[in-house]
Amino acid sequence: MKTIVANVIPEETRMAVIEEGRLRDYAVERDDEMHIVNHIYKGVIQNILPAMQAAFVDIGRKKNAFLYLGDLFPRAATKDEVQQTHISVGQSVLVQVTKDEQAMKGAKVTANISIAGRYAVLMPNVNYVGVSKKIRDEAERDRLRRLVDTVKPDGAGIIVRTVAAEATTEEFLADLRYLSQTWDGICRRYKLAKKPKLLYREADLLMRIIRDYLTADVTSLVVDTREAYERVVGFFANDEENAKKISLYTGEEPVFDYYHIEDELHCLTARQVALPSGGTLVIDHTEALTVIDVNSGKYVGSSTLADTIFHVNKEAAVEIARQLRLRDIGGIVLVDFIDMTGAERREEVLRILQRETAADRARVHVLGMTALNLVEITRKKSRQGLRQTMSAPCTVCGGTGSLASPESIYIRIVRQLRHMVRVHHIQGDILISAHDDVLTLFKDKKRKEALERELHRTFYFENSGHPNREVFSVFSHAE
Repeated sequence: MKTIVANVIPEETRMAVIEEGRLRDYAVERDDEMHIVNHIYKGVIQNILPAMQAAFVDIGRKKNAFLYLGDLFPRAATKDEVQQTHISVGQSVLVQVTKDEQAMKGAKVTANISIAGRYAVLMPNVNYVGVSKKIRDEAERDRLRRLVDTVKPDGAGIIVRTVAAEATTEEFLADLRYLSQTWDGICRRYKLAKKPKLLYREADLLMRIIRDYLTADVTSLVVDTREAYERVVGFFANDEENAKKISLYTGEEPVFDYYHIEDELHCLTARQVALPSGGTLVIDHTEALTVIDVNSGKYVGSSTLADTIFHVNKEAAVEIARQLRLRDIGGIVLVDFIDMTGAERREEVLRILQRETAADRARVHVLGMTALNLVEITRKKSRQGLRQTMSAPCTVCGGTGSLASPESIYIRIVRQLRHMVRVHHIQGDILISAHDDVLTLFKDKKRKEALERELHRTFYFENSGHPNREVFSVFSHAE
C-alpha cells in the first residue's frame, strides 16, 4: 500500500509516494512559470520551415514554440500529407504544449488537444474511444465503453483512465461534463482572443497528485499546510471514501524529515547510486543522452563469478527503472550492464527491466540488449528532469565536471611566457597571477631557476584568488 506526502510552500510544491517504506515516485514544481506542459494557447504562425516540415508559433511567451506540421492532423499523418499541408504566416492556431522550454529552445506544441480529468481524457479532435489497459475486467471495460458512447460529444474522443474503474456512474458522467464544459470555454476564449494568449492552464502539482495518483491502493494522503489541505478536502467534498484518506500534518519537524524522505532526496542528485548488494550505478548526463554504468563494486558474491555478475545486474535493472522515474530522466538512456555470457541471463535481466519500467507513468521503451550487454531505453521527456530543476552548471568548471590539471596549466603558462618574451618582447621582470596549485609548480626551485635562465627574467607570483585553476594572468612586473 502507498502513502502520498505533499510538502507545500509558496515557492515550491513537492510530492512523494512511499511504498513499503521506500520512495517510489517524486515530483517537484516551482512557481516560476516554466512548467507549461499541457497548457493550451492561441498561437500565431511566425515562420514556416518547409525543409523541416515545421513552423514556429508565437504563443505569447519570450520564445516561439515549435510545431511539427504532422501534429496538425488528428491522427498519424503520411509524409505526403505533411508536405501538402497549407498554412501561412500570421495564421491563428490552437495548440497545446507537449514539452517544456529547454535552455535556448522554445516549447514544443501540438494541435492535437487533450484535456485530462480524474476519470477520463477528452480529445476534442479525434473520434475515438479507448479504455486503459490496466482495467483488465472485461465486463467493466464494456460497461465503461457503453457509458462513454452515450455521452461522448460527436466527433470527439474519450480515453477512460484506470481510476474510472473505482468510480460510480454519476462520478464518471460528472467528470465528462466538466471536460466538455472546459473545452467549450477554451473555444469561446479562442474566438475572442485577438492575439497570442494562454487559454487553459494545466492543474498545479497538488491537484495533479489528486487526479493522477490517488487510487485504491493509496491508504493516505498527507499534506503539511492548512490551505493545501482545505483545497484537497474540497475536491473530495462528495467522495467520502477518498476524503477519509486525507490528513493534515501538524508535527514539529518538517514532514519530509518525519517520513525519512529528505535523506533519500539527497541521493537523487548524486552521480553514484548504491545497490543493496554493494554494487553501484554511475549515472552521467550528456547533451544527447544519459549513460548508466553498472559496477559490481565491493560485492564478491558467494558462488561463481557468473552468478555474482548476474545478481548485480538483476539488482541494477530494478534500481535503474526506479532512478529513471525518481529523477524524471527523459530522452535516450544507454545502460552498460556487466558482461554476461549466457543469452538466457541477458534475457532475464531484460525482462526485469521491462517489468519495472512498465509501472512508470511516462512512456518507456526498452529496445533490447546487444552482445556487449548494452541496453537502449527511451523515456518520454516533457518536463524538466530533476537534475535541471534542482541544479545549475558549475560556474568553476563550466558544467564539465573536471578542470585541467595543475601541470597542464603550468605548461600552458610557460608556453605563453616564451611567446611573449620572444615575439612581443615583453619588458622587465614578470608577474604571474594564478591558482595556488599552479604557483606551487612555478615556485619549485629547480623549475624557477631554469625558466629564469632561459628567459632572462625574474619571476614574481601572486594568488589570483579565482576558484578555477584554469584562470591566470601574466604581467610585466613593471606594471
